[in-house]
Amino acid sequence: RIFRAGSTQVARSVRRVSGTPPSKSSNRQAAAAQQAPEEAQIILNTKSTSTKEQAFVPDFIINHVPPSHSGSQWLQTKRANETEEFGDASLEGGYKQFREDIRSVVPDARVFTDPLRTLAYGTDASFYRLVPKIVVKVHDEAEMIKLIKAARANKTPVTFRAGGTSLSGQAITDSILLKLGHTWRYRKIENDGEIITVEPGWILGQVNRMLAPYGRKLGPDPSSIESCWIGGVVNNNSSGMCCGVSQNTYHTIKDLRIVMNDGTVLDTADQQSWDSFQITHRRLVEGVTELSQRVKADPELTALIKKKFSIKNTTGYSINALVDFEDPKEIIKHLMVGSEGTFGFVSRATYHTVPDYKNKASAFIVFPTVEDASNATWELRKAQCTDAVELMDRRSLYTCEDMEHLHFLRSAPETGTALLIECRGATEEEMWARVEASKKTIADAGLLTLQPIEFSTDPKVCTAYWDARRALIP
Repeated sequence: RIFRAGSTQVARSVRRVSGTPPSKSSNRQAAAAQQAPEEAQIILNTKSTSTKEQAFVPDFIINHVPPSHSGSQWLQTKRANETEEFGDASLEGGYKQFREDIRSVVPDARVFTDPLRTLAYGTDASFYRLVPKIVVKVHDEAEMIKLIKAARANKTPVTFRAGGTSLSGQAITDSILLKLGHTWRYRKIENDGEIITVEPGWILGQVNRMLAPYGRKLGPDPSSIESCWIGGVVNNNSSGMCCGVSQNTYHTIKDLRIVMNDGTVLDTADQQSWDSFQITHRRLVEGVTELSQRVKADPELTALIKKKFSIKNTTGYSINALVDFEDPKEIIKHLMVGSEGTFGFVSRATYHTVPDYKNKASAFIVFPTVEDASNATWELRKAQCTDAVELMDRRSLYTCEDMEHLHFLRSAPETGTALLIECRGATEEEMWARVEASKKTIADAGLLTLQPIEFSTDPKVCTAYWDARRALIP
């Protein structure tokens, strides 16, 4: 079947795409098509503004035979004359040298430069994509030190990735991606579970299960608790639904083992390491000390920093470390938290754990408007009688109103807004005292609710409530 464009404009536009005049073989096909039975041809005629008879140029032929028209010929010539380079062959400059330098450090099986796998590693849990030039799966600290040194020597930026569960895109790069393997599994529990040291390859939920026999857990509790790795928890200063600010990584970290950008290792738990670091990196130590003093000398700036970091705030660096500490070791340690790998690589983290109370009660409290729910949140925060408060607007409630134990949400009006609240206690009496204090706080504020406030201690009901929140957004 032959599709013919009789218009000068169409014929020109087609030939402009093909880039070359019709070939002899193309002309022969045109002649053969003219001799074929009329019913075998499908000709698209368009009006031409030219008074001259237009030459027949069959640019598109669909007859289950490989085309030999000008476009095909151009493509065949291009393929013959131009060689596409992929993988290692596509690397240039510092990246090419970096690849050569690490051949003795990491086996080729753990270095990816091919288009498919670099594309796959170009995304994380965020909405963004940056395709790395090189992906390296790193198995231990010794490899990481050598890789960082090689990248520094070749001036090639690196980005670290643990679980890659953040929604902000900090684990993607168009340069070199250093991806942690599942070999970073060191762990040590001390003081009856009050302290735990782990490498960045552990999933947060796994660490909590290690601590469960001691009645302890890590402070951060993001919704991605069963998929996020400790490396990201530290470098993003994770908090979560229930821990607020007081139990986030910044406030519960005890020590860090850090690989600096020149390959130097600083272990804040080792006094000898710190003594050596003060000599080799004297300028850095003096610099953070001076910066801290300058900030503290400005009362207005100090007050602003304290105010900003009294609520959830992971934007930028943890500059509250400049206000909170005098010891430069503590300042450096806490500046590392939430730095997203831009200050160095955390190869080991030691946490102060927090109690994992078994006495818990949860309630879904529906208010007429978001303003009412917001006012209730403020009053509960002042009263300090709750351990977790999550606000969910009507659109959020639509996503969970058909879940088990949540059908009562269907009656909420379009302006309805709910607070998901949890109260805990070391004893059952302490827990119920906090529950009653929460109810009284809302009542004393004169805030109306669409249903009576009912707290549940049923594990199935409480799990359903918090699963609804986790399913909403990590």
